[in-house]
Amino acid sequence: MSVPRLEHALRLVGLSHHKAPVALRERLAFRAEDMHRALGNLRARGFYEAAILSTCNRVEIVSVAREDNADPLAAMRGFLSEFHSVPENEFAPALYELSGGEAARHMFEVAASLDSQILGETEILSQSKEAYRVAAEIGSCGPVLHKLFERSFFLSKELRCDGGIGRSQASVSSAAVALANKVFEVKGRKVLVVGTGEMATGIVRALKAAGVSEILVASRTESRAQEFAEREGGKACLMQNLVEHLAKVDIVLVSAAAPHYVIEPRHIQAAAAQRRGRSLCLIDISVPRNVDPQVPKVVEDAFLYDIDDLEEVARDGRREREQVAARWRPRLAEEAREVLHALQDSGTRDAAKKLLAHAAAQRRDILAQMNLSGMDAKAVEEIERALERLQGKLLHGPLETLKQAAREGDGADAAAWISRLFRLELDAQQASAKTDAQAEATPTASEQLSARSAKSAPADRAGLPNLPDAARRATS
Repeated sequence: MSVPRLEHALRLVGLSHHKAPVALRERLAFRAEDMHRALGNLRARGFYEAAILSTCNRVEIVSVAREDNADPLAAMRGFLSEFHSVPENEFAPALYELSGGEAARHMFEVAASLDSQILGETEILSQSKEAYRVAAEIGSCGPVLHKLFERSFFLSKELRCDGGIGRSQASVSSAAVALANKVFEVKGRKVLVVGTGEMATGIVRALKAAGVSEILVASRTESRAQEFAEREGGKACLMQNLVEHLAKVDIVLVSAAAPHYVIEPRHIQAAAAQRRGRSLCLIDISVPRNVDPQVPKVVEDAFLYDIDDLEEVARDGRREREQVAARWRPRLAEEAREVLHALQDSGTRDAAKKLLAHAAAQRRDILAQMNLSGMDAKAVEEIERALERLQGKLLHGPLETLKQAAREGDGADAAAWISRLFRLELDAQQASAKTDAQAEATPTASEQLSARSAKSAPADRAGLPNLPDAARRATS
């Protein structure tokens, strides 16, 4: 695939904690098991490449649109609406839509946690890597997204080594524990953690650092809960005994990644009879939410907080990190511009190589069609040299045009026109089909003569025989 004009083709749409409440984000969240189907569906709407990042605080799609995709943003909005059965007018006001350099810059800031609710949080980098891995696995991550993701990971690590952002550990899970500590002093408390994923791991470690007296870890499967408890500490328990656990603990931290509510009003009501008026703090950082929002309405002593309630905690320690972020944002913007320019340059180089290969193939065809059997070797060599000089003179203008367009930022348009004028994509398809058809065929006499002629002439550094000096200089 040639690199399209990225200022138009590279598109990103998303919604995040900045404008979209959790009640909206959870309706558009993607489950891990749905990612392959979602990416296949999205690419079929006119995209070369696509990746989806779905976390507790954001849902984002980044893509590279095909040239015939007249309105990529509309296609992406339509995909979100149809895939999740959510009317577009219900989420469109919260969407941000970016293209070209702004989309690349945003990718870099997200991976570096500069756009996170908890500035400097550590989970987003691994979540971005997972989005990249899934896209690459399904084949929807091509040269553009590959380059952007890889660069974003490198810059994120470099930023964390800069100090300030990574000096003290920040994460959504640690913020959830900090919120619990504001409601109840967690030291000496009994805590139930529902979930055994990455977020739950962070929660348990933060709880242990805060000095809780007992940690129960609940999972739908006994083996998973047991393995987690042995690795991170705590006591494994089963969701089947949820009411019993709720009756004992003071704080419940939930990150279960289930597509439905795992704690409902009926569970809290059943546990309340044994709690004898003791308050219960529940913090649900799952998206979609795993604790029914109706819980506080049916039990007076139950207090429920969700991911959006971490905003107050997020402000703690932000000032120092924001100073580092302010210094890095211009750097990330410049990095985004440089990466896109490099990708566009690769497109013009690709077009130049295809044009040279096209001309060389035409020259060989002409030689193969000529009756050279009665001519001596010196005369044949003179004809070959004349065709080479003609090729160099004809290609000098187009190759220089490609180079100049790349310098001026119009490389993609120039490459597209060169491809159309010389029908390079069609020739490539025909050449591929011809190669397949002739794979087992015996070479003809003219092909043998052409092969002997090519063998007798020195090959140039690009692998094309006898390119004239002017053509070499134009592509160097």
